[in-house]
Amino acid sequence: HCMLVSSGLAAVTLVDIALLAGGDHVLLPDNVYGPNKNFTRNELAGWGVTLGLYDALDSASLAAAIASATKLVWLEAPGSVTLEFPDLRTLVRTVRAWAPQAVVALDNTWGAGLAFDAFSLGEGQGVDLTIHALTKYPSGGGDVLMGSVTTSPVSAASGR
Repeated sequence: HCMLVSSGLAAVTLVDIALLAGGDHVLLPDNVYGPNKNFTRNELAGWGVTLGLYDALDSASLAAAIASATKLVWLEAPGSVTLEFPDLRTLVRTVRAWAPQAVVALDNTWGAGLAFDAFSLGEGQGVDLTIHALTKYPSGGGDVLMGSVTTSPVSAASGR
């Protein structure tokens, strides 16, 4: 399932608004796309959503940041700011082990959805949804503002 929205940031905020409520906890990589972090710190905090940060290159950092209220974990591949490529399989396994209730979302804007299938990372692992700022590769570099949120049929069927 896929939904098109007005921008990549709209895709990020749509996911946050749809999945988070007061008392929930969201985790972001410490080098996350700046407006995602700002939206969480400035807007979602006002709704009672708490923010945790983790090092995307260290699954132990992710495990340590998970709380009982963690409902959403954002991943980025490659990272928006530093373009490093985290071990997505290990990060997804970490979330599934420590926060099975959490939805795993991937900002795959820079990966353009071409390098790998985020919904099937092997060993039955995959993210629950992925977003793309379609302003980058699909539109030719800024001629169009658009974003997308895509879910896997398995995630949609399970209510994740």
